[in-house]
Amino acid sequence: MFKQCLIIVSLLCPLNALAFDNIEIQRGEVPTAALKTAEHYAPGVVFTRYAYEDENGQRIYEFEAHDMDGRHIEVDVLADGTLQEIEMEKEWDEVPIYVAMELTIEHPNFSPEFIEASIRPNGETVYEFEGIEAGLPTDYEVLDTGRSVKILAKS
Repeated sequence: MFKQCLIIVSLLCPLNALAFDNIEIQRGEVPTAALKTAEHYAPGVVFTRYAYEDENGQRIYEFEAHDMDGRHIEVDVLADGTLQEIEMEKEWDEVPIYVAMELTIEHPNFSPEFIEASIRPNGETVYEFEGIEAGLPTDYEVLDTGRSVKILAKS
């Protein structure tokens, strides 16, 4: 029985290594174009973590830092320097009033505990809210295109 367990574990270990999700790397392993883009979109911060993940056949490099107020920032970039996303931790009073109103009107019992603005290359911003509603952990995504607001997802 023990031998069978060892065989199963040894077969499963290589599969985990192939997942390529959030693999931490050193700064020197990051393609120059990706690093330049991250530094351009997050000027003045010092990146403290470098990682990558493979999504849909594309390698995305993740650059993490904290701003002067200690809030988390992540810049996601392709190897060729194409920006994928900028994620910035936010406070409730930094959320545009029309986004906050949409969420509050649609979900008056939702209490946000963590907020992140995700800025996409097309100029759209998705506000991601994590919190509690009816005693359960709940997440909402609200799309803000600057012209309209739409609740995208609930999980």
